[in-house]
Amino acid sequence: MRSGNWLACGLYRGVAKLSGLFLASGGFVEGVFVHRSVAAGEVAFGRSDIDLVLVVRQPDSESADGPELAALYEKVCLLRRFNPAVGHMAVQDSSGIRKLSETDTYIGSLDRRGALWLCGKPVVQPVLPVRREDAIRRFAHWHDGNLSAALRHRDSRNLRKIAADAWNTYAVATGRIQVPFLTRAQSEANWKASEGVEPAIHRTDGGSFRGFQLAKRLHDELLPPLKPLREAVTFRVRTAPKFRERVFAVIPDAASPVPPEMLASCSSLCTPELLHLYLHYANPFLDWVLPDQLRRLGFRPPAPDAFVRACRFFGHSHVTRNPGFMHGDTTAPAVSSALLQHSLNYLRDGRTPPPLPLERLDAIARHRPGCLDYYRRDFAKIYGTFESLWISLGEFAPSAGLARAAGATD
Repeated sequence: MRSGNWLACGLYRGVAKLSGLFLASGGFVEGVFVHRSVAAGEVAFGRSDIDLVLVVRQPDSESADGPELAALYEKVCLLRRFNPAVGHMAVQDSSGIRKLSETDTYIGSLDRRGALWLCGKPVVQPVLPVRREDAIRRFAHWHDGNLSAALRHRDSRNLRKIAADAWNTYAVATGRIQVPFLTRAQSEANWKASEGVEPAIHRTDGGSFRGFQLAKRLHDELLPPLKPLREAVTFRVRTAPKFRERVFAVIPDAASPVPPEMLASCSSLCTPELLHLYLHYANPFLDWVLPDQLRRLGFRPPAPDAFVRACRFFGHSHVTRNPGFMHGDTTAPAVSSALLQHSLNYLRDGRTPPPLPLERLDAIARHRPGCLDYYRRDFAKIYGTFESLWISLGEFAPSAGLARAAGATD
């Protein structure tokens, strides 16, 4: 580690520890750890965020600790005034952390091996093999929102980060490595050693972005090849799990330049192959609103197993504690629970869920409490609903196909 980076990393970790101790005061928060770049020692001073995970006590009252979460949210708001590097953070109980490790073995492996505990007793996470479909899901997510912003701002640093993450997930998904690398530097070095390329070099107009090349290779290993897309297409839809309006910008292939108008804020820039992977391994609900122009390329509809995996991923209890900590949308948990309940009604019979009427979701979303009111008045009921849905999801056995591990336990 270079001396400048060592100093920056030490400063960030020190600030993270002070932040964790402040948030853990009072006893409701039982432990705090930092993960991602600060834990891995890959800090860019003034640009890196401090990604904290707060481990709260296991709820055992009728309130499900909603009032305590409201008080914790007020402390987080105060902390953010003095430490803007503490942006979104996850809030989870110890049982939830273990369940999440089992649901997403890719992230579970990273956090089990690489998390830096700042205070409290570390949660013992299960040692599990990394499932191949978990790595594929993470691969299919790397374009989601961040790539278009990096290209729009000609941000070579973030392009390099995105590319390193793409290779890390690709290498696990294809069996080249058994567990993901803990640092992007390790991922880049492996990419260069494996294929003789220099991952740091990218065109800032998006053409020849090597992640798209990896997507083509991985797609054609897993799914039938698609027909060529003749020209770029953009479509705006509302899709699961939050049903906010989103923009997907699809370019024909890895060598295609990206028109500036396709780099709108928060747009998801992808190729047909990457979007097809995203549909099958990350968000099968996108099939409800997929344009016919893309279907004609040979997009396959996702099977019920894909919806089961997505429901387990979207249905984890940490979703109920995201408002105010991860994002400001207090309607998202209720909308997600309606989506899960609707889907379960069909998946129990082995059927693919039909589209959920947007009118029903709009009616739910009309109730928009502030974060404090959400935790004081709404949280207990929503948390209980998610716990009940999670038990129902446990009735489904993991898919026998790609549910096999990518390699040995880490």
